[in-house]
Amino acid sequence: MGAPDLDGLLATARAPVILAAGEHDPMCRAEHLPDGAVILPGLGHNAHVEDPAALDPLLSRLRGA
Repeated sequence: MGAPDLDGLLATARAPVILAAGEHDPMCRAEHLPDGAVILPGLGHNAHVEDPAALDPLLSRLRGA
């Protein structure tokens, strides 16, 4: 809630973290995410993904992590 210390949270994570957000997510805009975040084309906030191909950018990053 509010404005969490995202950099602090990521620095203390015990596992690799890949952030992702929908391209049309009004609550989590790309410009507010750190470099390296994955933007999922065509998706919004809390979207039900009916097109599995929309997750390809995220899955590609996970395969490389």
